[in-house]
Amino acid sequence: MRKKRKGCDVPEATIHRLPLYLEKLKLLQAIGVEDVSSRQLAESLDIKASQLRHDFHYFGGFSRPGRPYQVEKLVPALEKIIGIDEPVPTIIVGAGHLGQALANYQNLALQGFPVCGIFDVNPRLIGLEIRGQPIRDMEEMPRVVKEKNALIGVITVPAQYAQEVADRMVEAGIVGIFNFAPTDLKLPEGVALRNERMAVGLMALSFRVKCILESRLQHSPADEVGPPGESAAEGDGNDQVS
Repeated sequence: MRKKRKGCDVPEATIHRLPLYLEKLKLLQAIGVEDVSSRQLAESLDIKASQLRHDFHYFGGFSRPGRPYQVEKLVPALEKIIGIDEPVPTIIVGAGHLGQALANYQNLALQGFPVCGIFDVNPRLIGLEIRGQPIRDMEEMPRVVKEKNALIGVITVPAQYAQEVADRMVEAGIVGIFNFAPTDLKLPEGVALRNERMAVGLMALSFRVKCILESRLQHSPADEVGPPGESAAEGDGNDQVS
């Protein structure tokens, strides 16, 4: 069996698949499934079993060759690897429509990311509560980050303010930033960044939709004129050519 890698020397693609494995395993756990094979788990996620086993081998493999995975043991193991075996306090900066929607999303806390602070500069929003959490002035962010030991910051402000917000987050002690603003951020070494570009995602989806529609057109039967077997030139003679 391949030795467990030290630190975080793991391919980015593997990192992105780990939450998918955990999400599926939690669903299996919820319905009482105790054991699952690599093939069954991989097929449920539309990937190859060899890929799943390869990903798991970075962390020790989790089972002996030929034996199924024990769901009740694999779930906490993956939670620890991902870093959500304990809650990860999270803040949101930007209490507009998107920020409020994220703050209202109950699954954030259920999945390990409780919102411990919501911040904005709009005086009309400051003081309002979202799920019992008051919207605070940006000036309070450093204090809240320190008191709550917040590690992740979510940016939902307009693009022109995103870099300033990111700088203030880093200065306050935030270690990971989830950026919804449509702009590139410059962060110092030692701060993780994840960009979530909604428009880019929709454009990528639009490309796939276009390809599907083009494929349907290419495979649709040609329109026929007249009885089957007749060409357009073999019509009833009423067509005129000028």
